[in-house]
Amino acid sequence: MSRTLGARNAQFVERRNALIARAKDRLALQTGNSPSFRELALACGVSVATLRHYFGSRDALIKAVFAHYLQGGQRHLERTREALADTVTFEFSLHEFLTRVVKAWSGDTVGLLHRIGLAEGLRNRATALDYLVDVLEPTLQALEQRLQHHVTRGDMLDGDTRHAALMLLSPVLLALLHQHDLGGTRCRPLAVPALIDEHVKIFLRAYGARKVAAGG
Repeated sequence: MSRTLGARNAQFVERRNALIARAKDRLALQTGNSPSFRELALACGVSVATLRHYFGSRDALIKAVFAHYLQGGQRHLERTREALADTVTFEFSLHEFLTRVVKAWSGDTVGLLHRIGLAEGLRNRATALDYLVDVLEPTLQALEQRLQHHVTRGDMLDGDTRHAALMLLSPVLLALLHQHDLGGTRCRPLAVPALIDEHVKIFLRAYGARKVAAGG
């Protein structure tokens, strides 16, 4: 008796997701060379024909890796976008966001996706766009919304929140690349939490609203 359409579709998705996970791990390896489609198939434990059946091409496979993990990260993006309670200070909000970025980078996925995006995107313009759309931009846009909440609340000076988001996130991403992916811990270790403390204070001095006291 043949499987129902729903069961076949579920099996297809499950197999495809397993291949994405294996491809992600192989793409993230720092071997000095970008793996070919054949090497990715070998890492996934399938033939090139099978990998082509599920994804079509190497570029489409990398796009699928980004898109799959974007879905899994939606709750973290929503946490960044959501309106904050009045009791949450501007300083705490910035510190909490950057600390979550560091924690996520040190986990199993976020740092790997940035590593893949940079390594593959610098070689391929189409992959670069996929990385921007599915990995980097969702984080930046969620942060822009958080900063806009602070503008609306009167915590932050009104201005271009996209510029502000880039200024807030970029030093921490560079520090993480320096330490984790480029081997900075071996030659010049950096206390990233201390960097965040100082960076938040500088950001607050630059963007914090100067509230005029009543009657002043």
